[in-house]
Amino acid sequence: MPFREVVQEIASTAQRRAALTLSVALLVGIAAVLPYASEPLVPLPHISGMYGAAAAMINLATFWLLISSPSQPRSHSVIAAAYLYAGLMAVLHVLTFPGAVLPDRPLLGSPHAVSWLFITWRAGFASFIIWAALSAMQPSKEPRTFTYWPPLVATAAAVLAGFASQWTDAAATVDRNGRQAFGLFSIYGSYSAAVLAILAVVLIGLRGLHRRSIFIWLVVVLTAEAGGVWLSTYSGSRYTLAWYSVRVEGLIAGSVVLVLLAHHFRRVQRGLSDTVTKLLRRTEELQAAVHQREHAEQKLAQAEKLRMVGQMGAGLAHDLNNILQVVTGRLSILQRRVGAAVDADIAVIKRSITKAEALTRQLSLLSARRALVARPLDTRIELERIADNVRQLLDTRHTVELRAEPVLGRVAVDGLELEIALTNLVTNARDAMPAGGVIRMSAEAGEDPRLGAICVLRVSDDGEGMSAEVIDRIFEPFFTTKPQGKGSGLGMPQVAAFIEASGGAIRVDSVPGQGTTICLMIPSRQVEDAAREDALQGDTVVTAGKVILLVDDNHDVREATQQLLESSGFVVKAVDSGEEALQHLSSGFDPDILISDIVMPRGMNGVQLAREIRYLRPKIKPVLVTGHSDVAQVAAGEGFPVISKPYDLPMLLQALN
Repeated sequence: MPFREVVQEIASTAQRRAALTLSVALLVGIAAVLPYASEPLVPLPHISGMYGAAAAMINLATFWLLISSPSQPRSHSVIAAAYLYAGLMAVLHVLTFPGAVLPDRPLLGSPHAVSWLFITWRAGFASFIIWAALSAMQPSKEPRTFTYWPPLVATAAAVLAGFASQWTDAAATVDRNGRQAFGLFSIYGSYSAAVLAILAVVLIGLRGLHRRSIFIWLVVVLTAEAGGVWLSTYSGSRYTLAWYSVRVEGLIAGSVVLVLLAHHFRRVQRGLSDTVTKLLRRTEELQAAVHQREHAEQKLAQAEKLRMVGQMGAGLAHDLNNILQVVTGRLSILQRRVGAAVDADIAVIKRSITKAEALTRQLSLLSARRALVARPLDTRIELERIADNVRQLLDTRHTVELRAEPVLGRVAVDGLELEIALTNLVTNARDAMPAGGVIRMSAEAGEDPRLGAICVLRVSDDGEGMSAEVIDRIFEPFFTTKPQGKGSGLGMPQVAAFIEASGGAIRVDSVPGQGTTICLMIPSRQVEDAAREDALQGDTVVTAGKVILLVDDNHDVREATQQLLESSGFVVKAVDSGEEALQHLSSGFDPDILISDIVMPRGMNGVQLAREIRYLRPKIKPVLVTGHSDVAQVAAGEGFPVISKPYDLPMLLQALN
């Protein structure tokens, strides 16, 4: 971790005031001791050992914290080297001070070596700080590279000082009246060390380094070094009041930078903790954003797949319904011609046509453009009818229970689509209980904050249930958990599309191993509108003998419908385009009824034709038919009766009436 904040940060006003206050306090303390500096006290040589050990730990700890930065300016390395040198010299001080370790004699060297080392210790530390001040540059210009050689120089200097102290036995102290007084070398050497410390302080000021945090605190250390060395030397000998006081002062001053670094590390740790917290929060936000994006992309891909499937389904539904219309029309004609002999066969074919029609409706519903023919239905009667029909799809292992409130009122939906949806749900419930069981259907009136008055239909089973992952996908087209060949994957999409087109909502409750409940919520507010539409469409009664203008671009559909109507007593004029129909009207042809396909690729479509005829001949009753069209809903909204292919004669007559 780089320590740019320690070596290169600008000192705050509070730091400058604190450093100045501490420096003044140290000088005041020295001045207070000065009159009593030479006062002799009890000789306690082990105090020097304790002092040296404490100083070594403080200086080496400071060095280790400073040198921990992998990338640092040169002044940083030199300051670290100064503390390494001071720590090594403090160790030598303990080893060479008489009585610090062994009674009355040093552990290493002569009794005079300690004074040489003490002077070298103080002078060397101040020299390293001078070197750091000379090498310091502007924070933005000072190179940040880890430099090994200042610590190597410090180590070499300490080793050399240790050996040099053993090469001479010159007296650093002399015996005066039984006390160890300082000799000339100790006096002048100590004063020289004090001068170097003062020079370092002056150099820091001249170079403007006192504006930096670490240098302003080094001024405190150097002030204590200079004042302490001078005071101790001034006292004249060891074990005086000044001698003891200076050691206490030295430990306090030596701890300044260590305290600064400790404070810095605490601040860095707090900042790191805050940063980690922010990163964790940001990571969680990013993960949530990524999850939302992935979810949105999945939804978009699903919507795109649904759109493509819907386009394909719409085209297939249109073509298949035209084919089914031809078959339905021809069946009616065949039944009229042959009679009751073919009734059983025709019934089987019609059931197959109904199944095929349900499939085409499922395909067309996927496009979300299916025009639902909403009619007011008695909910209870309709559910009883549907329940009777779906029971025929079940074997003896499964039963259907229907529970409906006595008074449910009427709801406006497409009856066939409702039957298909409930049949899909019952079929799924049956497949979820392969061993058999009870399928429960229920209906009740209710209220929804968003939908208002609703009819709630439920289909429940006690089968295998579904996991959350499966529930998320059950409305995807072609998604199925059934074995291959057992399910198309279109049942639940049909249910969802029907409910959405009816303005309702769907809810799925399922627990693996406990069963599933599908809840359909259908608004009941559409009943009045549908009833009003039925009333408008039921103003006149169409009977045989009426003249019909039939418009359809498909030859087979047109021919089959024409024969069906003519066999029922209607007079039919069949054309293949809207333009041709208008030509007949302009030439004087006056039909009672218009039956037109909506989708005609050439020229105007059926809705445009119905609008034109409504404007020109308002007495002509229009009926529009479609295999599949995205404008059928628009036509129904404009009041045109719309029926879906395939239709038989009763359905057509019902629409005409």
